Amino acid sequence: MASRRDLKKVITFIADDLATEAFFVSYDSKGDTASWVAVFDKIFRLRKEYIARVNHVEPGMPAKKYFDALCDSFNADARAILNEINELA
Repeated sequence: MASRRDLKKVITFIADDLATEAFFVSYDSKGDTASWVAVFDKIFRLRKEYIARVNHVEPGMPAKKYFDALCDSFNADARAILNEINELA
């Protein structure tokens, strides 16, 4: 397991990458502004939620199992946001 500090850095890096991708795609598209605002809101909530989940491990659950599930869940949510960006493009 990576350290919590490294995991938080990776979460921040991926969220920043998603925000950058959304910004450049939204700049080129002629889509609705409200839908892009919703995408940015999802990205920032994703980052905040998962960093909070890294800081507070569920009691009674083994750490390795918890962090594996956390990483899988984060990857699925990040892919969903990326698919949403691609649909709006």
